[in-house]
Amino acid sequence: MKKLGFYMVKLWTDFQSVHPFWLLYLKSDVYFLLVYHVFRYRRKVVRDNLLHSFPEKDAKAIKAIERQFYRNLCDQFVEAPKMMRMGENGYRKRVTLTNPELAQRLYGQKKNIFYAIPHSGNWEWFGKMIPELSPHKGLAIYKKVKNAAFEQLMLTMRTKDCSLEMVESNIVLKRLAQLRNELNAVLMMADQSPRGVDSDYWTVFLHQETCWFTGLERIAKMLDYAVVFVDMKRTGRGRYEVGFELLVDDPKAMGKNEIMERYVRRVEQFIQAEPDNWLWSHRRWKHHRNQNVEG
Repeated sequence: MKKLGFYMVKLWTDFQSVHPFWLLYLKSDVYFLLVYHVFRYRRKVVRDNLLHSFPEKDAKAIKAIERQFYRNLCDQFVEAPKMMRMGENGYRKRVTLTNPELAQRLYGQKKNIFYAIPHSGNWEWFGKMIPELSPHKGLAIYKKVKNAAFEQLMLTMRTKDCSLEMVESNIVLKRLAQLRNELNAVLMMADQSPRGVDSDYWTVFLHQETCWFTGLERIAKMLDYAVVFVDMKRTGRGRYEVGFELLVDDPKAMGKNEIMERYVRRVEQFIQAEPDNWLWSHRRWKHHRNQNVEG
């Protein structure tokens, strides 16, 4: 049954991938009406997140961000199947890289890289471009999902016609240790909500006490990885611009939580500048800080 489910979903994805973008965006407009107005998918979660994150904005501004977020979400949904057919030239036509020489320079310095990207723009498309940025071995960290057919489909889409290696989150350190004699460039999305335990990093983010995974800092220090922030903006439907910013080049010289704090502030800056381009439907603030947790 699992294989049957995978092949059925893959067949649908293959069918969608041959459609021209103009047709996909017509579908996206219909999906927006259904998701936003009819089914009201996570409307309360999104509205609460926006209200708490931007207390200075009035109701009109909050609603404008909310509506554009849902439009972006639907666009990203119809863009995903294109990963089955776009190829290297397809991404180059639709994703502009403003300073790709940074990755080449770090490779020349024999530095491993963590590409730290928030849930912004079309992060799936960026992942497919990692092997083309530099001679580093390209990897991406993912979290296993319960639906086996969906997970298999996503792994297929992410690696088709691409040398990117997908690494499950719970074996990242082990896999990178195995590759310690290679120069690696690893995509990590470190803005998800962790378990909310004492070992997480807590800080004020968008006016709210927020917990963060510390894996980015711990592994960067342990294996000496430079940390590069990926600023991925949406410039139009199916059009993106990506800039790279070196946050840390000597992780072992950084103090406790200093790498995390730099990353958190950069994510916050990005969201404040591009508020509709972040994943607001995620329950990012479902955990609350205990009084005895140290920041």
